[in-house]
Amino acid sequence: MAEEIIRSNQSGEVTMRIWRGDEEGGEFTEYVMPAQEGEVVLDVIHRVQATEAPDLACRWNCKAGKCGSCSAEINGRPSLMCMTRMDTLPRARR
Repeated sequence: MAEEIIRSNQSGEVTMRIWRGDEEGGEFTEYVMPAQEGEVVLDVIHRVQATEAPDLACRWNCKAGKCGSCSAEINGRPSLMCMTRMDTLPRARR
């Protein structure tokens, strides 16, 4: 899974640009979600699944940074979704 995350300070929202595709190709799809304090990237992905994209699949197992199954490219860097806190990601430059 590849994602680009933009946190917006003024509106209290996060924009998730998630790669959606298959072996034929794909594209980034943008989801705007309300920001919630204390979340990690995996929490927001689960909210996207629950509210906007029920067909979105992601792997995770322990949610404790032990198994590595939730690894993803986040803002161009390999990271664990369960350990990447939303409040550590850069804010939007608008």
